[in-house]
Amino acid sequence: MTIAPDPAEIVAPSDPALYGRRRSLLGPGFWAMVGLCAACILLGALVARFGPDWFPLSRKPGSGEIQAVASPESAAARLPVGSPLPVETPVAEPAAPSAELGRLDARVATLEADQKGVLDAAAAAIAASALADVAQTSAPFGDELAGLERVLPMSPDLRALTRLAQTGAPTRTGLAADFEALAGKAATAARDPGEDADLLARVQYALSTIVSIRRVSSTRGSSPHAKLALAQRLLDEGDVEGAVRTLDVLPDSARAVLNPWVIAAERRIEVDRHVAALRAEALAGLARASRAPS
Repeated sequence: MTIAPDPAEIVAPSDPALYGRRRSLLGPGFWAMVGLCAACILLGALVARFGPDWFPLSRKPGSGEIQAVASPESAAARLPVGSPLPVETPVAEPAAPSAELGRLDARVATLEADQKGVLDAAAAAIAASALADVAQTSAPFGDELAGLERVLPMSPDLRALTRLAQTGAPTRTGLAADFEALAGKAATAARDPGEDADLLARVQYALSTIVSIRRVSSTRGSSPHAKLALAQRLLDEGDVEGAVRTLDVLPDSARAVLNPWVIAAERRIEVDRHVAALRAEALAGLARASRAPS
């Protein structure tokens, strides 16, 4: 059995020599480290100051050009705080022409051509109507004909009216009034017995030239009086063409009296015929242009 030592006996010795020698913190190793750090700092300063002279950099040919290098940072990271972010506008690449675009261009061209055709046809119809209005009077219609020639192709009707437009033609109403004044003289001339007639017949004819009596109520028969009365009735109805045909059967003596009137009437007939043909042509062109598929 072991007996525990007495606590009074366990005390530190009072003699300093009994203790071990303490180790100093600032020994030679510490000062060696300080010297090495100082040498490194000095060496770094010397390299920074004299390095470019001691160690010149060799440049490759062509390396003197300044080249732009893309920054690894984004544009938003390089801007100061609070600055608005730049908005990059995307560059749209031109789209290659497609078949649909070609069809659309063709469609537009067709519509423009159709519209121009309708406008030209309408202008021709208006010019033809203006020509017809003026040609119905006895005034010349050269200006109206020139306007129609600008919108219609040259045709036989246009060439025929070029000659007639300078003087115009009498109106149908005027022709009816002029015929009434000439019909009595034509009836008298129709009774001329001729140079081979006997004396009595010549005396009767001479008396008829003084007092002329014409029957205008009867339009039947083939006598000069009936034909003259029929022609007058047709003229009152506006039928100049029918009146001229009726007068063809009169004796030469009566036709000689009416010859200037017949020439004027035929001029009116010719003007109306050519104007009607041109107006029909213009209206037909307008109808075709309006019905053209778009």
